Amino acid sequence: MAKSGKQDSEDSQPPQQYDTTLKDWLRQAAGSVLSILLPGAIYTETLTIELIRPTIRADKVFKIIYDGMNCVFHIEFESGSDTYMASRMNAYNAVLYNDYHIPVISMVIYPFRTTMATSPLEVSVNTRDITTFHFLTLPLFTMEAEQYVRNHVLTMYPLLPTMKGANRAIIKQAVDELAELYRKDEVTLAQQIIWMELLLERTDTVPLPEKQWIQEELKMYDPLWEENSKVQRMRAESMAEGKAEGKAEGLAEGKAEGLAEGKAEGLQIALVSAVKVRFPELTELAQEKVVQINDVAGLDMLLKHVITAPDERTARWLLSSAA
Repeated sequence: MAKSGKQDSEDSQPPQQYDTTLKDWLRQAAGSVLSILLPGAIYTETLTIELIRPTIRADKVFKIIYDGMNCVFHIEFESGSDTYMASRMNAYNAVLYNDYHIPVISMVIYPFRTTMATSPLEVSVNTRDITTFHFLTLPLFTMEAEQYVRNHVLTMYPLLPTMKGANRAIIKQAVDELAELYRKDEVTLAQQIIWMELLLERTDTVPLPEKQWIQEELKMYDPLWEENSKVQRMRAESMAEGKAEGKAEGLAEGKAEGLAEGKAEGLQIALVSAVKVRFPELTELAQEKVVQINDVAGLDMLLKHVITAPDERTARWLLSSAA
């Protein structure tokens, strides 16, 4: 998610990639996970996240019952440091309170080690207090992965790679439990695995040898995408659309030059066609981006995300940040 006022980024990778992953996870898990993030909270409704159109957009906003009262629960994900994070949270909080007129609880979730915003935000003129704004912070990188696996809190499993103590044994147990839970829903299982893969790429809580081993293990689940009927149908539709426009020649030529190049060409065609089917307004952007990507793995991952993107805004970011 593009955000104004971003400063002091601590990583060269676009933080939006991880923000999107985390927001997708929270969108799907909200009913069960909000009470974990804020003990005592009871999820009742997901609220609109357009606060002041189009200048600011919150990550996730929910209506909950907390301590017996109706409240709004606002969550922001931050992958890096932001000098003005506290003031931005205050702005979101004020707008939400103005819209709903009930208490607004604000939380910043930090998946990776970084400089965190400090609560409360205090604004004063000399000795006169103007604003005192309290918000919550949740640094995932300080939490213990083993605790969630020991207690079988499956809704938190996609976030395990960001936590302390995440190793091959813990991740394997978590993946095995997810595979059992979603044995009849391969698309959801594949999405859970992809979230873990993306967070694992960035995290520094997992030692490199462990990370490499886990990445190899997670690759075992790639066939879930390749063989799943929903994904096959989307790819078939995408390829058919591409052929209808005469783009299939590129695939044939690619195969003549080599299997890897041919597969990349085919994925480029499928990606553009998938975007055209799901998000027609982004077709031109997709056409511009695919010619810049020749890596088969990168194209395949982008295609998976476009097929399952929840909305056009997410798909636009995925395409814009691809390289």
